[in-house]
Amino acid sequence: MPVRVNWDRTPVSVHHADEKVLKALVLHLRNNFGVRKRSLVMIDREEGGHLFFLYQPCDPRWILEFTYRPLEEE
Repeated sequence: MPVRVNWDRTPVSVHHADEKVLKALVLHLRNNFGVRKRSLVMIDREEGGHLFFLYQPCDPRWILEFTYRPLEEE
């Protein structure tokens, strides 16, 4: 399942069924592009799954280049 981003809302919301995927995406955005202004990953009570909000500009290509690779111990 791909990460879904709602660019039409303010703040931008980022959604996925798996919390681990979103936490890995948060690290990718922080470590590679300095994106720090965002919410915690939380349960999406309206649509199910999980989400977080971005409070600073983010190039859509940064999210598109993200690939989730689970750790071996997971």
